[in-house]
Amino acid sequence: MRLTFQTLFQKIKQPFQQGLGVNEIIKAVIVSLLFTVIPVFGITTILLTFLAIKFKLNLPIMVVVSYLATPLQFILFIPFIHIGETIFNTKHTLLTVADIKIAFESSFFQTIKQLFFELICGVSGWLLLALPIALLSILLINKIYKNEIIKN
Repeated sequence: MRLTFQTLFQKIKQPFQQGLGVNEIIKAVIVSLLFTVIPVFGITTILLTFLAIKFKLNLPIMVVVSYLATPLQFILFIPFIHIGETIFNTKHTLLTVADIKIAFESSFFQTIKQLFFELICGVSGWLLLALPIALLSILLINKIYKNEIIKN
């Protein structure tokens, strides 16, 4: 039983000890910021946990950055939807609470369909704007970090 508990403890402890180099910490911050601003509420911590384990990034740093940056998710929610609406060449429909309440009173399923489309617009805007910025930042950090290693 003790061996099983130790093995389990080591598996749980591992994500908290990985990714402590400067390069890995910067990548953890960038990735956590990227997935914190995704315009889908309630999935950030699950995504960050999966990404931290998969790419050996530091999970505690990612979670702290995510919680600190959560207001950005609310601030960027509507702009991402507007960017997505521009991509799909459509106009917004349900961006106020009053509009959503009125829509639910007339047709529940049509309202769900419209809200789902707004979510698709938001994710599309996020993909178009935030994802390239994060990828370019990681490439830049890799280049800077590589140059520092060569100099030393």
